Parts: sequence; structure tokens; C-alpha cells
Amino acid sequence: MSRIGSYAITAVTLLLALLGCGGGGWSGADPITGITATNFKYGQLATLTLTGNALDNVIKLSSDKCLSVTLGAIESSSRRQATCIVAATGPIEFTVKSNADYTVYSTSLTAPEPVTGISTSNLKYGKTAVLTLSGDPQISALKVSSDKCTGMTLDAVSSAATRTARCTVTGTGDMKLTVTNTSGTSTFYTQTISVPEPQVTLVTTLGTVVMELNPTAAPITVKNFLSYVNQSPSFYKDTLFHRVISGFMAQGGGFTTGMTQKSGLSSAITLESQNGLLNVRASVAMARTSVADSATSQFFVNLVDNAFLNYASANSPGYAVFGKVVSGMDVIDLMATQPTQTVGSNQNVPVTDITITSATQTQ
Repeated sequence: MSRIGSYAITAVTLLLALLGCGGGGWSGADPITGITATNFKYGQLATLTLTGNALDNVIKLSSDKCLSVTLGAIESSSRRQATCIVAATGPIEFTVKSNADYTVYSTSLTAPEPVTGISTSNLKYGKTAVLTLSGDPQISALKVSSDKCTGMTLDAVSSAATRTARCTVTGTGDMKLTVTNTSGTSTFYTQTISVPEPQVTLVTTLGTVVMELNPTAAPITVKNFLSYVNQSPSFYKDTLFHRVISGFMAQGGGFTTGMTQKSGLSSAITLESQNGLLNVRASVAMARTSVADSATSQFFVNLVDNAFLNYASANSPGYAVFGKVVSGMDVIDLMATQPTQTVGSNQNVPVTDITITSATQTQ
């Protein structure tokens, strides 16, 4: 045989090998024509179905992001199944090789993101918020965290299209929600939502007053005040604005009809009078005794700017402002026009009771 003929035979042999024939051990053409998957979700055992014309041959299947790839038994020359554990989201590569280690097929399958959106309800400071995860969240390998929501719990896996989580809101303003795998090494989704400043609505016999609180400046005081508001029924229900002085302030939250002091007060709190909030008109502050750290449930609304109530020194620590009236200041002004009397040792008591009929955290 001529040298040229010998070269031609060698070239044909190499070409057949590259096509998966001869040395590759394949019979027929197009050994693999497709790979489809079911349960192709992060953290789950996916089932892969390989289709083609030579699946009764020896093959090797591998993937860059689907782990523990296991080929099933040969079903026929045109169908074979495999399994693997999905370890990522997005495009995942698959490669099929012959027994001679030639690549005969490759493709990419896409694992969906487990969470594509989060909606919220009861998103109130100090309350338990409910987070509803949408997308494909029914997998066991999820963790939800937040910078301003503690005690996060995630509902068990179910057949529902959505999945809920719950946490206690501990801050206001922008709150970041993050969904990761359980180890926290892979982030699937982030979302920032806004938590409003808490508001309390007091319904009184003279009208409705809405107070907006500032937990950033006065966290101890706001938490204490809301603990009274959110008792069931509210501690403030049926209490009075029992001390009202025109040109000064209106005080309430500690007495009921007949100037009976209400029992069940919590422990006194630390004074937060150096928080940058001032005793100006419409501001809300905690009442206290001559002892700095003695405030419990009683509060007052400033009718005018009362600079002398602000912190001045350790010997003159002032009164802690923790919020402001955002609606109903006209009701507070109306209180100041009511006639007052002295009842026992209590002065400036309205002759006609000004009663808080309900107190509710409305935001």
C-alpha cells in the first residue's frame, strides 16, 4: 500500500473515533439527542431522562453544578434515566462522554430561583410580620434573614405555591430581607422594604389623637409605651387625661374615673432624655416622679414649646420625648379649654372626665 493510502486509512480511523464510533464503542448515529429533567430544584434530587439512539452503550454523565450524578439501568437503546442533587440555580451544564472519553453530547438546563418575590402583612414595629415568599419556595434548603426582624421562622415545606415566614419587627426605615441556602453560602434573593414609624391611635371622649413614635431615638421608651398599648385589652382603655394645664401640657395614662390609680404597672424604665428629641409643641413625652428613672405608663403632650423640660444636666435630666402628635392636636388643644378642679392631692383635674376609650397600634 502506498504511503498516501496509509495516511488516508489512518485519517478515517481517527475521524470515526472522534465521532464516537469504532474505538468509542457506539452503534448507530446520534447517540444522545436530549436530556430533560424533573424536580430540577435547588437542593433536590432531580431525575434526568436521556434520549437518543445508542443509550445501550457505555456512557459517562457529568455536571458542573448537579452533584452525585448516578446513571440508572439501561432501559433501551433510546432511553435511560439518571439522578443528581441540584447544587445551584440558573444554568447547569451536563456532559455525556463515551467509554473512550469522547464528548458526544452537552447541554444546559436551568434550575429556577426558589424565591422571586416577598410580600408582607402586619409590618409594624414590635409586631410579628408575616412574609409570603413567591416563586418556587417549597424546598427544604432555604433560610430567610433580616437586619431588622428577629426570631425568623419559616413554615414547613408543603404543596402550596407560596411559603410563609414570620419574624418580630425590631426597626423602622429600610429593612433588608435575604433568602439563602441553610448554610448561608449561596444567596438566592434580596429585597428591601420600608417599615413605617409606629403610630398609636387614641380615641377619646373629645376626639381622636394619632401619635407617631420614634423607636430609633427612644427605643426603651417606645417599647415600654407599646407594651401598655398592646395589652389585651389595652392598658390605656378607660384611663383619663387626668392633668391638663392650659399653656403647658395634657397628661394621661395612669388613672380611671374618680382619680383611681390603675394597678398593674410594669417596672420603671431608664430615662432617655438625651436622645435629641425636644419638648416642643405636639411632642409626646413620658411623665415621671422626681426620680429620673421612674416612668411607667403615664405620658403627656406638650401644648407649647417647653424648653425647661429638656435635658440640661445630670442634676436636671428633663423628660424623655419619644414621639409626636401627627393628627388630632386640635383635640389636645380642646382639652386645655375644659374647666379643672382639685381632687384630693391631684390638681388640674378636668371636671368632666376626658376618657381614652381605646388605644391601638395602627401602624
